[in-house]
Amino acid sequence: AEKRWRHSLQEPGEELIDFELADDRVRRVDLYALCGVDGFRFLRCPFFSPEEELRWSHAALAAWTEPEASESNLDLTHAGERGALWAQHEAAPSSSALRHLSWVTLGYHYQWSERRYDEARRSPFPPALGALGADLGRAVGQPLRPEAAIVNYYAPRSSMGGHCDDAEPCQDAPIASPPPSCSEGPPDTPRRWRCGSRSGDVVVQGGASRGCYHGVARVLRGTAPARLREAASAGGGGGGGDDLRGVAEWLERGRININDEDPDAAAAVLAGGRRCRDDG
Repeated sequence: AEKRWRHSLQEPGEELIDFELADDRVRRVDLYALCGVDGFRFLRCPFFSPEEELRWSHAALAAWTEPEASESNLDLTHAGERGALWAQHEAAPSSSALRHLSWVTLGYHYQWSERRYDEARRSPFPPALGALGADLGRAVGQPLRPEAAIVNYYAPRSSMGGHCDDAEPCQDAPIASPPPSCSEGPPDTPRRWRCGSRSGDVVVQGGASRGCYHGVARVLRGTAPARLREAASAGGGGGGGDDLRGVAEWLERGRININDEDPDAAAAVLAGGRRCRDDG
């Protein structure tokens, strides 16, 4: 094997990959930290292409909203309309139950009232989503083993109240969430950061930042990136060109947040269309 490898290095036409000159085989990802906030990491859109962003958004709007795949806020108000929710929306957007969708849970289902995960309540976890969460954890040096997810759907001008992710039994493991403003202690701690996020951005909170309060102050209008519209019009990615065009149109008006989690820890991925401002 070693001889074959050495011989292959001398074959004519063998192309050198120069990571300083990124091409379609190389994705350069910007990784940031906040000074004074231990364990906080921000990745600027680590996905290889806008088609990949659209595929994740399509899964969140179509496959993961099916009743056999998830639990949802619609189970209480629109249980009879959950099947083929995305197809319903594409056929009649103004009357679709998708307008009322706020969240779905995948894998182990989070119990909102009890603020815990129930071992007996779970559905099959999407393998690709688990792999994505694990890859992102490795990228920032914070191992993750996702077995659950909470997917949030935001309408224009929506927000998420400040909170601390303290329901998971393992508080030493990292979490990831939409880019938050973090306080270093309880909610009345004066120190605060405001961070802007764009489509595809990812935040991981490990170390001391694991206990920071965070939230989404506002989803901003008119901030969906043009690259998503262009990729959908070109028919790239998965789900079919028509599906991707519909996804890009939905992302013009809303935002999807995919939180990849472990019942004993947590991780998350931000995907979606609009830019947001975050508060803590």
